[in-house]
Amino acid sequence: MSDMRLNLNPQNNPDSGGNQQAENKPVMGWFAVAFGFLGIFTIGVIFVPLGLLCSILALFFGQIVWGFIGLLLAIMGFITSPQLWVVIGMAAFYQWFDLGEMLMPFFDLLGIEPPQGEDV
Repeated sequence: MSDMRLNLNPQNNPDSGGNQQAENKPVMGWFAVAFGFLGIFTIGVIFVPLGLLCSILALFFGQIVWGFIGLLLAIMGFITSPQLWVVIGMAAFYQWFDLGEMLMPFFDLLGIEPPQGEDV
């Protein structure tokens, strides 16, 4: 028992014979592609941002092909999601027509501070 060597790195373990290798599976890329498909065919409000986030992380982890495919699917999911277009349209409508003054009673009713927009 005294000559047993403990090692936390399985590749350098002399007892294993060196036939174990770390498997580099592109899990984040798989999640990016899966969330991209789910964003197109199901609830885009939830899965499109998740697909975008996983795609960016996959690109940072070096999974370029999976990240790029996931990014394209997330963009297609955004294009095909009516809920996301409504959110973007409402924000643009609010900023375009400067509705802060008209919506002030609504903000007071909810007890929140309205966003302070600045003229450029």
